[in-house]
Amino acid sequence: MSSPVRLRALQALLAGLLALVLTLLPLGPLRPGLQAMPLRQGSPERPLPESSEALANRSPFSQSAYYPLALQPDRQLYRPHADWMGQLILPSVEEKALRRGDWVWLDLEQAPPGQEALIGQRLGLSWADQPRLQAMVEAVSTDVRLGQAARDAAAAANVVPTRLDGRLAVGPLQSLAGARPQDSVSVRLEGVSLEGDTLRISKPPLQTTGRWLGLVTVLGRDSSSGDPHRWRVRHYDRSDADFSGVEESIRIPKLPPDRFGRVMLDPSGLVASELNPEGWLISGAPGPDGVFTVQALQPRALLGLKPTQVVRGTAAGLREIDRENWAKAALRGGTLTSTAITSKPEELPLAQPGQRALLIHLFGGIGGRDGEPSPAWTTTGHLALGEAEVVLDPFSGEPQLDLRYHQIYANNPNGIVSGSQDWSAYAGNLQRGWLGTRPFSDVLVPLDGPLLDALALQAEIISARYRTGDGHGVALVTPATSCVQDSSQALWIALDQLRAEQRLAGIAPDPDSRLSRLGRGLEELLTPFGMVRPDWRHNAQVTAMAGTGLRQDSPGGVAQPAFMANQGPVAVLLSLRSMLPRRAHDGLATVFLRQGLPLWILRTNQIPGNNPALEPVAPTTVLGHLPVVGTLVPRLMDGLVPPLLGAPLGFSVLVLLLYGALALGIGFASGFLNGAWRWGGQGGAGWPGLLRRAAALLVLPALVEELIFRGLLLPHPLEGVPGPAMAAWGALSVGLFVAYHPLAARLWYPQGRAVSDDPRFLLQCTLLGSACVLVYGLTGSLWSAVGLHWLAVVVWLEALGGQQRLGPNSLD
Repeated sequence: MSSPVRLRALQALLAGLLALVLTLLPLGPLRPGLQAMPLRQGSPERPLPESSEALANRSPFSQSAYYPLALQPDRQLYRPHADWMGQLILPSVEEKALRRGDWVWLDLEQAPPGQEALIGQRLGLSWADQPRLQAMVEAVSTDVRLGQAARDAAAAANVVPTRLDGRLAVGPLQSLAGARPQDSVSVRLEGVSLEGDTLRISKPPLQTTGRWLGLVTVLGRDSSSGDPHRWRVRHYDRSDADFSGVEESIRIPKLPPDRFGRVMLDPSGLVASELNPEGWLISGAPGPDGVFTVQALQPRALLGLKPTQVVRGTAAGLREIDRENWAKAALRGGTLTSTAITSKPEELPLAQPGQRALLIHLFGGIGGRDGEPSPAWTTTGHLALGEAEVVLDPFSGEPQLDLRYHQIYANNPNGIVSGSQDWSAYAGNLQRGWLGTRPFSDVLVPLDGPLLDALALQAEIISARYRTGDGHGVALVTPATSCVQDSSQALWIALDQLRAEQRLAGIAPDPDSRLSRLGRGLEELLTPFGMVRPDWRHNAQVTAMAGTGLRQDSPGGVAQPAFMANQGPVAVLLSLRSMLPRRAHDGLATVFLRQGLPLWILRTNQIPGNNPALEPVAPTTVLGHLPVVGTLVPRLMDGLVPPLLGAPLGFSVLVLLLYGALALGIGFASGFLNGAWRWGGQGGAGWPGLLRRAAALLVLPALVEELIFRGLLLPHPLEGVPGPAMAAWGALSVGLFVAYHPLAARLWYPQGRAVSDDPRFLLQCTLLGSACVLVYGLTGSLWSAVGLHWLAVVVWLEALGGQQRLGPNSLD
């Protein structure tokens, strides 16, 4: 036996013995005279001071040493999770100095055919020698100094990268390897080349869990084993296309509760789950006793390409996004739905292997007796972007979905690390996955590869910045920087750079192309005032310049990125629609659907759903849990912060001209308007007086009445209400607006009674109300309606004798 092979065998033996000790310590009998020390358990009201990551690591099932590399499962029943896979190891400061650039160690756990001899070796892992890739790495490399904010976050039980403190030129690989207090980040590698004892990658690592995959249905507990974590399962049989394969006893551990007293996923509900007949994709590895031990699972029903329901047409699709997706009936624990939205009955959004889609992920809150609070009647949730691809299932040979999430995630108690993750690392992980405790909504949008690749790169840049906190060691959630704000930033920069590359290539922009139409729709959503946040535009320039926009003032002599993260109120205002995850999730889905793209919505609710102390809670916008108010406040916010330039301005001018022609023509023809134009009316005081009165009219009636009759009453265009329903709401708005004027004259404005009883005046009110409804529907801007209303009132009162009809004190 060669020396390297003997060394690997000895390492595997020692790891197995250590794992066996870790297993038996908590289970073995106590010596006489000793009493068991029960572990403390937190609660939502009194969480434990330790992080959930630290609590979970007390279990042997959370230790990598528990899964000896020398032990392999039956290759007839299990498949490797990936061609290249391993655990990242942060090199010491001394080791780091031996090699240049951003690199880490990798304990290789899986390798493709022909490279199996490398399994068990500790190799170097670094980036491919590609100028653009190296520039990205350089742009996000930074010295790390943990400040007071990082220490405060750690004291609040958040996981912070303490091992990176004081290190110089920390790059994306090092920040990923050193994100937790111990080496526990497992990754899949793509774009791999082997150079000596080093693997070089052209794509960022994908966080994952478990070396091996299996496809099983759960039969029940294995009571004969005496192990409470053992379950009997039956494997999938490809020849019969069902679960008639080998029966096996495996371990599906129930890990310790988190600091709030919640178990992330309780396997006792798997047997009775309505999803169990379709099976579970499990990932894990054999424990020290050779028993396969599950580390993550995924319901197979989520992966299939046969939706549980199909919604036809844009109007029905908009209603599904805005109302049905998070309706009370859709929030039953333990359930899964798959909804395809398409305008072509014969076509589903995703069907063929190799098809790719943008993933828009949103999770909701944890309700019930052991739930979390919803401050200010709001459940914010969490948003991430990602990618889905149609691949072939290695067990059945059928096409299925492979999901990955570009997680831009702040420091947290669970040890979730910012960066790209597959389902097993983020959602289905038994230690830190949210599958069992939160409701999910993943919207899939078929898109071209260039946009998805550009998004993945921008998301990784921002994720790497989150892992180092731009050198401060902590990333905190604020109104201006958060999962949703910075995922939106990544998407905007990706679009901006694709368009810039087209310009550099001399490709004339086609306004009717999919990219152009998507760009316009996303600009409207992500830049509500028609202005991009300065830090977003600056960061786009930094990444586009491939690392040249850097300052050379690092103590380590490494160029420091000139990235910006504005925290001021202007930054919040300019990205107001991407401040809350629910608003951004629904808004993005609406934009893509209106551009004619089909959607696929995957919804899960606390699977397997057997915990009576937990209930799924829908994410909301501001004050969303308050009846009526939760609808009206976001509606007003959307109406008050839309884009004001470009097409909306053009629509506003067009409606103004059309309304002016009709109102003046009908007014003069009916005799309601007569005489020559004369600015100033009876108000006197010349132009200063006119300006004073015009300013007062801007507030009342223009702003106040538009807030009531359009802003509060009408659904905003972003709500996706179908055309016929919007027309009905518009008719109601105009009717109430017209009826309001004679009512006001009788109750508190007696000088207007004579005018308000004149049918010709009411006709003018009808024209004005209809014009305001139209311009609001076309632009989504309350300010367009306010401006139109204000101009109409000012012209009538000051230039066309309106003051004379109302009396000399009409404006007092």
